Amino acid sequence: MTRATRTFSQLGDGSYQLTVLELGLQLTVDRLRRDRHELVGELAVACDLPGAHTIDGFISVADFNLSSAHARQTRAKLLAERSEAADVDWLSLVEELCVRSIAADRQGAPSRPLHAYARAPQATDALLDVDGWPWLRDHAMITFADGGGLKSYLALYGAGVLSQRGLQVGFCDWELTGCDHRDRLGRLFPDALPLIHYFHCDKPLTDEVDRLTRDVRRLGLDYLVFDSAGFGTAGPPEAAEHALAYFRALRQIGVGSHLLAHVNRSETGDQKPFGSSYWHNCARATWFAKLSAARDDAGRLTVGLFNRKSNLTRLYAAVGFQFAFTEDRTIVERVNLADVDDLAGQLPTWQRVANFIKAGGGYPQTIAVIADTLEVKPNTVRKAVSLHSGKGRSVFTTVPGIDGGEVRIALAERRFG
Repeated sequence: MTRATRTFSQLGDGSYQLTVLELGLQLTVDRLRRDRHELVGELAVACDLPGAHTIDGFISVADFNLSSAHARQTRAKLLAERSEAADVDWLSLVEELCVRSIAADRQGAPSRPLHAYARAPQATDALLDVDGWPWLRDHAMITFADGGGLKSYLALYGAGVLSQRGLQVGFCDWELTGCDHRDRLGRLFPDALPLIHYFHCDKPLTDEVDRLTRDVRRLGLDYLVFDSAGFGTAGPPEAAEHALAYFRALRQIGVGSHLLAHVNRSETGDQKPFGSSYWHNCARATWFAKLSAARDDAGRLTVGLFNRKSNLTRLYAAVGFQFAFTEDRTIVERVNLADVDDLAGQLPTWQRVANFIKAGGGYPQTIAVIADTLEVKPNTVRKAVSLHSGKGRSVFTTVPGIDGGEVRIALAERRFG
């Protein structure tokens, strides 16, 4: 065989490809893993040669031990038989793919000086705004709630909003069906359906990761929603190894993600999602969703979203949405949780203080008046105001008291929340 030009490339984490364009050959190995110190993966060989015995363009797709010399010889012989091309040096091609893939796997991603990286975007640039509810653009976040807490509906609504703003969004679903979500999407956006790529999943994420990674690249996806984390876990969500494996798979996929999860059954179940503490620890932000118990109107439901963790900035203000269900539409609107009796008390102190000042026309108030009205200790108000004053996302500022009286608390110029 005349030495044709061979091109070796890395497609992603654990995925490599050797291409010979002149011959129409492409050898791709992915799903690489170490098994007793040997590198094992799945080898797919595409072939355009006349007379080749192909199935959908492939002459062979099978597991392959890259570390075994015997396995290389056996696979090269099989490829020669399937291709009906006696002049192709299949052993040479398989050897090159194996040698280069093993070397690349051992080397891993090369190190770079930190100063060579671009600085991370400012907090406001690293967020995706869903009607005032901040989603992390590049990292994993979790929204957790009781069953029936509207978390799937909320996530689908958010995915539609992001799609309308030009992002390519995917929805990975373990719980319902494409028809269920299509119906909901049509109710949420009756005038024009946003483009959302739907993935029906029935295996753990660690087994779906290769398919999803390929489709993220193929479709140019920017963001993925996962409904839900528990169903996509390879074992008990309480086990640390399964939570960690899930987040390693997310990192391999490589785009921002919004995970849905359930609450745990402890007395502090509204503080962290169900399962191992690594779910809460590995996510860069977590939100607790709670339905209002008020049912004055059977066709309306109000849900409050409370930020329980934020690694990249301060905690965000709680956000409220009201869902109005009609015969053929689902209308979603923002609501002020301070006006929802059974949710207002769950707002963080700083947000209750800000709402109180805002409700009074923005007129500065003393700590004593604020504490008395909100029925909290003055020191609690003082700490909340201190934590949300100064640089960054400042909510409060202080103004001198009248005639030397007590200092008053006012809202900063930037709107809070």
